[in-house]
Amino acid sequence: MLTGALSAQPSLIKGPIQDTERVRMTGHVHPMAKAENDLGPLDLSVSLPAITLVLGQTPEQQADLDRLLAAQQDPSSPDYHRWLSPEQYGARFGASPDDIAKITAWLGQHNLHVTTVGRGRTSVAFTGTAGDVGQALQITFHRYSVDGATHFANTAEPSLPIALGTAIRAIRGLHDFRMQPKAVLHATLDPN
Repeated sequence: MLTGALSAQPSLIKGPIQDTERVRMTGHVHPMAKAENDLGPLDLSVSLPAITLVLGQTPEQQADLDRLLAAQQDPSSPDYHRWLSPEQYGARFGASPDDIAKITAWLGQHNLHVTTVGRGRTSVAFTGTAGDVGQALQITFHRYSVDGATHFANTAEPSLPIALGTAIRAIRGLHDFRMQPKAVLHATLDPN
């Protein structure tokens, strides 16, 4: 048994989820989603197959996780190399079942369909049309042409009901641009 107390994360969603009271997120517009690349609006009926809400933790939960990670690397600790299963992680550091239920219900109210709740309860993945996702997050999607390829991306930062703002740390999958390596290392052969 791990020495830390295995207790569920407290609910971060306080009060009712009201779509009229919102908070804008930052850092969710891709840098290539700019006017000179814009081909116009994405058809509202296009299915967006993999959007993920990354769920947050309380400062106390993060501090507990930091202590556990240090203990797992300390040979003198009883927790040395004692790893958690995803379910154990979820019970200790993941979102509360109540928060997961509230997030799932809110997505359903916007005609969005939950496909996966992460085993560690740190994410909720869903799918829906560009129109439904846009309505839920108060954004629009456009098509962009970059380096001869056509992509889609949101045109503005998404917003969430204030009640969800403390529980959701980030949103992934609002565009289909893929990360490119910053540098490519080429092996060179020394002929000598």
